Amino acid sequence: MRTIRLEIEDSKLDIVLNIIQNLKEDIVKKCEVINSDRDQRDFMEISHEPLKRIWDNQEDSVYDKFLEI
Repeated sequence: MRTIRLEIEDSKLDIVLNIIQNLKEDIVKKCEVINSDRDQRDFMEISHEPLKRIWDNQEDSVYDKFLEI
């Protein structure tokens, strides 16, 4: 199974969803529309790795046990 990620303008979403819905039932296993703000998504992509390097270190590992629920 493969996943295809599409970024579609809001004005074109109905067209693409209509195409997907008209495919044979066994073609698409799951279809999900995810709304995301582009600025927020870009920020998350840029900040994820630096934050991971800062947080995942020996010094801060003492506090990690308090984050687990």
